[in-house]
Amino acid sequence: MASAFGVRLRRLREAKKLTLQQVADAVGCTKAYIWELEMKDGQRPSAERIQAIAKVLGVTMEDVMGTPMEQAPDASPEDVAFFREYAGMTEEEKKNYQDVLKMMFSRKEKDED
Repeated sequence: MASAFGVRLRRLREAKKLTLQQVADAVGCTKAYIWELEMKDGQRPSAERIQAIAKVLGVTMEDVMGTPMEQAPDASPEDVAFFREYAGMTEEEKKNYQDVLKMMFSRKEKDED
């Protein structure tokens, strides 16, 4: 049975549309090892391995390990990764994101009326 760590790792990998083999190749381990991390409870990868996996997935070690953001303890790993990316954007990029979201959701509200 997969641990919470394994489930989170699989979700992050699938969100990036990466195969087990692609992650294994990038990290320098076997496909079976990544599968075991995702599917078997009690796996204890080294900090170096977690750091390498996080880099491949484009997230932080905290995202992989499941350390919740203090302000949003119920946030999913995908939410945390998105907000970390957003926090690193320029003010212009943030404004563009906000404008697009406003357009998307204002259309949805109009369509529902």
